Amino acid sequence: MLSSAFFPLLAFALSVAAEQIQSTNPAFSNAGIQGCIAAETNADGSPLVIHNCNNEPLADHDWQVSFFTKQNTSPQQIKVFGDKCIDVTNGVNADGTKLQIWTCANQNTNQMWVSRTDGTFQWSGTDKCIDLTDGKITDGNVLQIWTCTNGDTNQGWKGEPNPDESQCVHTSFCLSFALT
Repeated sequence: MLSSAFFPLLAFALSVAAEQIQSTNPAFSNAGIQGCIAAETNADGSPLVIHNCNNEPLADHDWQVSFFTKQNTSPQQIKVFGDKCIDVTNGVNADGTKLQIWTCANQNTNQMWVSRTDGTFQWSGTDKCIDLTDGKITDGNVLQIWTCTNGDTNQGWKGEPNPDESQCVHTSFCLSFALT
């Protein structure tokens, strides 16, 4: 018989860690900075931008996401601020469409992303990936979608646990927690 303490412990162990989504574009390391995906504000329509996450750990770049493993993930929402998701503006499937955050809605196709094994995030059901606009590494550069291209350094991302909210026991196994 399972202890009543088992299920809360299981829920704790299965929670998604707060992650910084960092660009793997070599221009960032060459400049001595680390670019992270961030939201400018916690409001619907707020642009999704690149931000130097070396400056400070902020809630605007702590994402709830399941990262690529040995196979692509199922379509998922990528959340920030608890209830906002990365969203394709007006659902326009065209190169150069800017990204924003919007209140998460279950199965909203504008908010569904596949974390691929090559380090890209592909908009589910399309051939578009999250892309560093024009390869510009300056703070505030608004991210866009662009046709997924193998090896495109503007489309490569990696996850780094937020050290304030996660406890890693192995590089691929982190637990997150919130004090309430």
